[in-house]
Amino acid sequence: MDHTDHVDPGTAAMSAVAGLARQVEAINQDVYTLKRKADDAASKATVKNLAKSVESLGNTVTSFEDLLARLTAKPAKPGSGADSDDDAGPVRSWLRLPEQDAGAVEAVLSELLPWMESIYLRYSTARDGLPKCWLWHPEVVEELVWLMDAWTAAYDGPEASNKLVGDWHDRQRPGVTRRIGEYAGDCDVLQHRDDADQRAVTVPLAADADPFVTWWATARDDNGPAPTQDQIKAGRRGGLTAVSETAGGNR
Repeated sequence: MDHTDHVDPGTAAMSAVAGLARQVEAINQDVYTLKRKADDAASKATVKNLAKSVESLGNTVTSFEDLLARLTAKPAKPGSGADSDDDAGPVRSWLRLPEQDAGAVEAVLSELLPWMESIYLRYSTARDGLPKCWLWHPEVVEELVWLMDAWTAAYDGPEASNKLVGDWHDRQRPGVTRRIGEYAGDCDVLQHRDDADQRAVTVPLAADADPFVTWWATARDDNGPAPTQDQIKAGRRGGLTAVSETAGGNR
């Protein structure tokens, strides 16, 4: 093996271009000198030959420059170019699927369900941590959808790599499995019977926000407004019976 085999092709090309450029400069100087000092008969022929050499070397330098550009250019990402959209598309989210669009919901589940059977639930920790009522928990479905898409990107995407696969196994899948256990580890199907058809998420005190607007806009260095009895009742388990009748509602 030649001792230069370890040299990066881009570095080697750059060195070659630099060497050729020095040769062209030297020949240009020779041509300039001959034009001034050579006698008529001899100098014209010599200058003509040197001019051809300069042109040939110039073409060679151009070829090496083109080669250098190809060697050092970063590869274009699939789908990039004048006719493509440079901005990546939005990441799919179960929580952001359009409402009143059963087709969009069905399309996601038609991918997710077989993927869970063939990939995710092959892991014992995933089987043990997935509650039977997982479909009632949008946060659980959201985690599984993005985990599925991360798996697809790691194995089959345009930038698929062992590094992405390793990250999926080492960090992403265990993280999702752990969070699913935190979200709904003690839940079961029966617990969803009493809450059926009720609003799933409400923001506490959303209807009472006006006093907080005034407080934070005009007097944020003071403590906030005193809670009303209704707010205390709504915010405490057991209602007013769980709250002593002391000043400020403190327990």
